[in-house]
Amino acid sequence: MLLRGSSFGRRRGKGIAALEFAIVAPVLIAIVIGIVYYGMVLTLQQLLTLAAEEGARAALRYPSGAAGSNAAAMQALRVDAAGTTALATLPPSIAALIPQAGVAQAVPCASASGNVCVRVTLNLPTTQILPAVPMVPVPAALTGSAMVQLSPDT
Repeated sequence: MLLRGSSFGRRRGKGIAALEFAIVAPVLIAIVIGIVYYGMVLTLQQLLTLAAEEGARAALRYPSGAAGSNAAAMQALRVDAAGTTALATLPPSIAALIPQAGVAQAVPCASASGNVCVRVTLNLPTTQILPAVPMVPVPAALTGSAMVQLSPDT
């Protein structure tokens, strides 16, 4: 006759906790790794966007009476200031991975005639900065961009 609470019943259920842990632990670890990985991706995306916005602001803040009186020369100086500021805003380890060509460029504005816009675009290839994690899709490059409109009289 078996008594309730005997040691036979407890021994039989002893390995269940280990089995449950073996099933649940990999899923929980995968979720934590995914949260950390996508947190890094979103942080990099935000960093690029903020740096592009800061570069675009630098084009607006550039002194209007500086260097030359020619409008084309002033526009080129503002574009250079936008690109330089955008790259200087980033940490050096990330700025070194971004291609320098075409960071800031003057483009025609769609809304008003006679005005020029400055577009700042930062492209960061993710393969050089993020580790490869199996079965975790990540875009090939992260892009941050900003655009400001320059009026011809300033």
